[in-house]
Amino acid sequence: MVLKLFRSKKFTKRTLILLLILIIPAFVLWGVGNLGSGPKPIGKIDGKAVYPRDLEKSAEGIKAQILFSHGNNFNVFSQILKNRVLINYMAWERLILLNASRGKSPKIKNQDVISFISQHPIFQRNGVFDPAVYNYVLRNALSTDPRRFEELIRENLAIHFFRQSLLDGIEVSDEEVFEEFGKVSDKVTLSYVFIDKDSFLNEVSVNTEEAKTYYDANKDEFFDEAKVEVDCIEIPFQDAAERNSAIGKLKESLPGLVKNSAEFKKTAAEYGLTYAAPRPFSQGEIPDGLTFFKDFQIEAFRLEEGEISSPLFSSKDDAGTVYVLHKIKNIPPAQQDFSAVRENILKLLKEEKSIALAKKEADALYEEMTEKGMSLQQTAKKLDQKILKTESISSSGYIENIGPANTVVLTARETGEGNIMPPAVLKNGVLLGVVEEIVSAEESDFDQQKEALKKQLLDAKQMDRIKAWFDKNKSRIKLNGPLENI
Repeated sequence: MVLKLFRSKKFTKRTLILLLILIIPAFVLWGVGNLGSGPKPIGKIDGKAVYPRDLEKSAEGIKAQILFSHGNNFNVFSQILKNRVLINYMAWERLILLNASRGKSPKIKNQDVISFISQHPIFQRNGVFDPAVYNYVLRNALSTDPRRFEELIRENLAIHFFRQSLLDGIEVSDEEVFEEFGKVSDKVTLSYVFIDKDSFLNEVSVNTEEAKTYYDANKDEFFDEAKVEVDCIEIPFQDAAERNSAIGKLKESLPGLVKNSAEFKKTAAEYGLTYAAPRPFSQGEIPDGLTFFKDFQIEAFRLEEGEISSPLFSSKDDAGTVYVLHKIKNIPPAQQDFSAVRENILKLLKEEKSIALAKKEADALYEEMTEKGMSLQQTAKKLDQKILKTESISSSGYIENIGPANTVVLTARETGEGNIMPPAVLKNGVLLGVVEEIVSAEESDFDQQKEALKKQLLDAKQMDRIKAWFDKNKSRIKLNGPLENI
């Protein structure tokens, strides 16, 4: 669920990596349902009920950690804080780690908290801790006070020590780093044939019963994305004079719109403003009939239900549209009925069966090549194909008309120069080829990349260790439903 969430949000890859490594580097696929409303428990940890207020406090702890990690980069900091869904999932996992840390982390003394806070540059002026700066940052960035913030930091430090205990003994050897360097930097050249899955589509069939079995076993994959419903007023302008006129209209009408937000449409009509009510939309989806832009979507998801936005200009130029949004409601992710996804599942299963047939044929040809001496030329003739050849490509490269080269290049490196490569199963079919050449990366480049690669490998091992801990302790944890709208 969380990995799907990541893919649906507009986060940079670098930001996500920093979040995963610096804050809580493990996300687990928890079951989902319907939380409903009211102060009902959102789940249990070691048999103890967890309520929305507990999650809210934990979210404050997450925001405090984000402040330490990204407080000097306001754009990243504010972008993360606006993503309530991500914050909620991180807060849930923080609760799990905090519970586990009790009795297993050293007692965090007041002096430990003071030392940690006072040494952070974000609270310093001219290299020295400044109480005025401290209070200003807490008030304006987190809307909290020192006492509450310091208690959150105490908890975060306990979690940190517990995490470190889980990560004891993890090391990365120079040999591992050099092997990783080869994987990302070596280049290979291949001669190959490609068995396309589409050539088997007419040979496979999938029935509704198979599709239903797949649906029942993978229901967590089939959710409509979270959406928002807003209505708005819009004032287009074609030049500077019209822009100024629009600003004047908003100065006159905005107080009334805010005061009478429950009667947004009626109030807009009273001021002679153009009203629009786009259909509900998800992140990245463009509503029909509107001049859509990034700030429109960000604000639509940020607003609380019933809240009115500040004026949003589609352009800084003298031509564009200014909007004022009224948030109607959040629409949480909803389980899709089998009927809604039936055709997609049938297509998916048919493609899987086609890939399996392509792999079966590739395996048979590979056996003939390795055990009976059949050449690649003879293999190509059997398939009624011409032999194709790649350029010298690395694992981050791309094979024309086939796709990313990562799997193929790594398989080729393991196979060795001059050898027949085992069939490489790719998204659209199976590649079978001969490794013509392997060009090892320059060792001088290794010295430049060594430390960065070592850190990447260490981060990956740490994330695997913590994920393994979550998997081991999953039975102690129960989440009653999705966290999107708490």
